[in-house]
Amino acid sequence: MKRFWLSTILLLAITVLVVGCSSGSDEASSNSGNGSGSDADGDVVNLTLWHPQGDTQEAYKEIIEAFNEEYAGEIHADLELVPRGSTYAYEDRISAAATSKTLPDLVALDGPNVANYADAGIIQPIEGLVDELDDFVDSIITQGTYDGQLYTLGATESTVALFYNVEMLADAGIEPPKTLEEAWTWDEFYEAAQQLTDRDNGIYGVNWTLDYGEWIIYFSGPTVWSNDGSFISEDGSTVDGYINSPETIEALEFLQKFTTEGLVNLQPTPTEFEDGNAAMMLMGSWQWAQLQNYPETEWGITYYPRSPNGEQVSPSGDWNWGMSTNTEHVEESAILLNYILNKENVIKIARSDNKPAARISSFEEMTEWDEEPLNVLKDQVLYTAHPRPSTTSYPVLSSRYGQAVQNIFLGGDVKAEIEQVVAEVEADIARNN
Repeated sequence: MKRFWLSTILLLAITVLVVGCSSGSDEASSNSGNGSGSDADGDVVNLTLWHPQGDTQEAYKEIIEAFNEEYAGEIHADLELVPRGSTYAYEDRISAAATSKTLPDLVALDGPNVANYADAGIIQPIEGLVDELDDFVDSIITQGTYDGQLYTLGATESTVALFYNVEMLADAGIEPPKTLEEAWTWDEFYEAAQQLTDRDNGIYGVNWTLDYGEWIIYFSGPTVWSNDGSFISEDGSTVDGYINSPETIEALEFLQKFTTEGLVNLQPTPTEFEDGNAAMMLMGSWQWAQLQNYPETEWGITYYPRSPNGEQVSPSGDWNWGMSTNTEHVEESAILLNYILNKENVIKIARSDNKPAARISSFEEMTEWDEEPLNVLKDQVLYTAHPRPSTTSYPVLSSRYGQAVQNIFLGGDVKAEIEQVVAEVEADIARNN
């Protein structure tokens, strides 16, 4: 799963929108209709939905095809898979459609964008339109909620855990935790990384990605939260006193030790762990599927390390579905949304992308997640998941925090870097208000 955030320019563009009540796309693909509406005889309701191209696209194609067969003569859905590449082409497409009032009926969006889309009037609340909400994991509900209302719901979840090289840990006499209750504390994780680092042979104790983008707040968030730190107030009105709190500063100082002491490589190769040049790796739940391509590396998974002062926490969040404010067919859009997110289709989507299911009943049928090492990822999704902050200033918070933490990893002063984040995010919150 790759994570992206809206650029500041896009955010400013979105927040000035006045969204109307028409729908559809003027750039429809070969299998797309002309938006929400009925056919010539007025009997069939035509719906459109957008999703980025990716690993789940074949599953979604099958689901929409089956939906159209089941609702033939009543509702017809056109799925458009939008190329994304390494830029924000998909988000730009949504922004343009919002401006021209040609949004599809259902729109896929990444979790951190919920607050922006809801605040800008791109998506509408779906409370009361979705069946069996109590069958979805808490984190996916929290992710989709803004200002006390549910706006989105997703089929899959994600997490970050500690992958490890089985042979390296065994040779060092290190036994990784096997249960959630035994998860390493910070000190235990730090000591294991020290013991496993072999500078003479170019082996690092742990690998983590140093990209300063949205990944940083995603992977480091649990370190902050488990130390009773935070990023922003619950109502999203301020970061001052939260992201610069003693608890948050202490968490970042802990992570900084790994890079300044050489336990983490500041210039890692993309396959450092897979090639045996790092004994452990803090990485997303999706990585287990990639490791299948390295059969010579025996690996396992253990739990995200926790602060001794707080609870066990892990990150969460994934792509989800919202209903646009342009749709003229709320009832039919809700039928389509419920169909996509039924128990069987959630299993199909989750397995197509090797992700944890966001429906509890679906997850229970995916028995491969009950065995080691995937059971660790399942435990975290069910019991320790914590969504990222819900705020319209998330793009600025995520970007500026990511840059600051990269500087911290390079040896920068933690307090000074974070105070600069406070200044910039506070200014953005004031602009939004």
